[in-house]
Amino acid sequence: MRHEDQTAFNQDVSNTYAMASENPDVLLSKLVNVIRAASSLAAQDVDFYRNLDRDFSNILQSKSNKLTEMVNGIVHSIDEHHDSLELKEEEISDLWKDFGNIMDNLLEKSDHSLDNLNRTSNSNNSAADLQYLGDFSGKDSHPTKRVEKPQLKFRTPIDNSESHPFLPLLKEKPNALKPLSDSLRMIETEENSPGHYPHPYEYEIDHQEYNSSILQIKQEIPSKSWDASEPIWIDSKAKLDSMLEHLKNAQEIAVDLEHHDYRSYYGIVCLMQISTREQDYLVDTIELREDLHILNEVFTDPLIVKVFHGAFMDIIWLQRDLGLYVVGLFDTYHASKAIGLPRHSLAYLLENFANFKTSKKYQLADWRIRPLSKPMTAYARADTHFLLNIYDQLRNKLIESNKLAGVLYESRNVAKRRFEYSKYRPITPSSKVYSPTEKENPWRVLMYQYNIAPEREELVKALYEWRDVIARRDDESPRFIMPNQLLAALVAYTPTDVIGVVSLTNGVTDHVRQNATILANLIKSTLRSMKDTHKESAAIVSSELKSNSASLEAITVPQIRNIMDRFSVFSSNSVTEDRSMDSTASSILLGKILPHEEGDVVYENRGIPHKVEVEDVRGRAQRFNSALAALEDIKFEVEKPVDVEKSEKVKIETTPEPQTKTENPDEIIVLKKKQIHKKEAAKKSSAAAEEAVDYYKMPDVLSNKPGQNNRQQRKRRFDPSFNESEGPRAPKKKRPTTRGKNVSFKR
Repeated sequence: MRHEDQTAFNQDVSNTYAMASENPDVLLSKLVNVIRAASSLAAQDVDFYRNLDRDFSNILQSKSNKLTEMVNGIVHSIDEHHDSLELKEEEISDLWKDFGNIMDNLLEKSDHSLDNLNRTSNSNNSAADLQYLGDFSGKDSHPTKRVEKPQLKFRTPIDNSESHPFLPLLKEKPNALKPLSDSLRMIETEENSPGHYPHPYEYEIDHQEYNSSILQIKQEIPSKSWDASEPIWIDSKAKLDSMLEHLKNAQEIAVDLEHHDYRSYYGIVCLMQISTREQDYLVDTIELREDLHILNEVFTDPLIVKVFHGAFMDIIWLQRDLGLYVVGLFDTYHASKAIGLPRHSLAYLLENFANFKTSKKYQLADWRIRPLSKPMTAYARADTHFLLNIYDQLRNKLIESNKLAGVLYESRNVAKRRFEYSKYRPITPSSKVYSPTEKENPWRVLMYQYNIAPEREELVKALYEWRDVIARRDDESPRFIMPNQLLAALVAYTPTDVIGVVSLTNGVTDHVRQNATILANLIKSTLRSMKDTHKESAAIVSSELKSNSASLEAITVPQIRNIMDRFSVFSSNSVTEDRSMDSTASSILLGKILPHEEGDVVYENRGIPHKVEVEDVRGRAQRFNSALAALEDIKFEVEKPVDVEKSEKVKIETTPEPQTKTENPDEIIVLKKKQIHKKEAAKKSSAAAEEAVDYYKMPDVLSNKPGQNNRQQRKRRFDPSFNESEGPRAPKKKRPTTRGKNVSFKR
């Protein structure tokens, strides 16, 4: 960029800054308009219009040149020593991602600077500036996704068969209170737990005491300067032995792990970070997987405090992959909870206790790559470099608040956790045992998550089990073989041919594509099995009903009276009575409902039919007739809906019709003529008036209209859903009288 162009660009930036300072709303509105215009322009076919209109092409070219100058100005303002670098228009589109990374770094650095300016004096070390883990851009920070599987080079092949309970990988047991032979003796199957091997160091964790230094308030030891030291990479047996001799002389060490579980069924420990007061180590646990068991000399020494943060899963990974166990654990996660910190993450502890702000950008990175990139190395080192200084501060606070014993108790419980295969997990889940699959029917979790109908559980189970078998065989994670979304899509659309499986979604994995024929046949056979099972169950239920229960026919309303008469036959000792019984009704009752003389068919609570005696049927019929006779003497009173102006009660009586009148068989109870009784005004005896004073009719002294009671003031509430033709309303419930009050207080 020419000097005059750089000067003009700087002047434009100064003018923009001045405008933003004077009126930020104007700048914001202009930015919004620019973004809207750019978005609408990006949605159009710019190249088409460029070729169509020469004037438009010239304008677009001039704007592109101006944008190129602005980009070059920003880049040169960051690093003025690279004046020879001059980006061209065609290069900007290719380097736009890198340019975005540069802008992100600039914004983050400005944010960090503002944090430094706004930092209050309440910080733990106000004199020290907050350090930041640098964010790196370029190809080094974006490793390739294709990494050769390190499991292929392991001396001991991976076994995912779960043919036996998990056997500890210990070859010797240093710092032991019980011999190794006791730890490798299998515990027989119990009521709640299948057969398993015990935790080799559970007894030592409970009975060996911590170093006495952990019980004393001491001066905090500051961490080594971040920039003045470099971590040591441990990837050979000689370097491992040298590191072990150094660790034996330490009183405290900080430990952390980096794990990968996407291209492995159970997962792989890829990196171990260990820090002392003087040195940081990065241990290649992939290269030294078979040799790291010698670290048990330090990890099980109770006089050396092992500081972890959130060791909940680290303990499991150490014993599962490396055969390492921890005695003398101090978990800073439980310490942060005990002293009542608002957050308990390691990033929060680093920022507030070590004045160091880390980045979680590489928390889920692929730690299998070798060599590690520079930012991944810095991220891994930061997890343990400051942890011992944080331990000093937390320990002093815990001793002052008398909470250290509780934290050590929780740390012991974490150290006693053991790994177990899913097949041999306890029946009742326990916090002391970790299994990759905790539930008995894990596929049901997917059904709840993706709202799959219960009728398709068999298909979900079949696909889930197929995925699990392939994942174990190839040592891949189940979600790599077939993501949960893809499994749910297969259940929803049920493709039964190869084309349907392959073209189901855009996220079809290589394993699904290679096994499309197998999956299509699996879905087809499972659907056929589900259909046959449904038919078989329906046939079984139908046959049971036909063999054990009577076939019922629908009885119409006109036949109800005849059926009543037929029941009366069983209420007497003789079947023949002075009643007329037509053959049709007899066939309905005796021929269908009671096919045999020995009894009727009733059902148990489980829905299974069984037979009863004739006397039971006769007794029920006799009670039924008595209930019918009692119904004829019942009178019903209901409230008739009235107009707002008229407040009248309607009394409806039902009286039995004369026997001579022809009965309608469709009518069981008939409403007779309505008799309306109007209220008589003020007909009360003098005795009743003396017994209770009706305060309800007394003049309302608080009302503007004296003499008008509250009943008259209240208007009848209009009900838009009420219909006169729907019949009388049900009678209102009578309010219970309040205890302890005179009857005069009752409405």
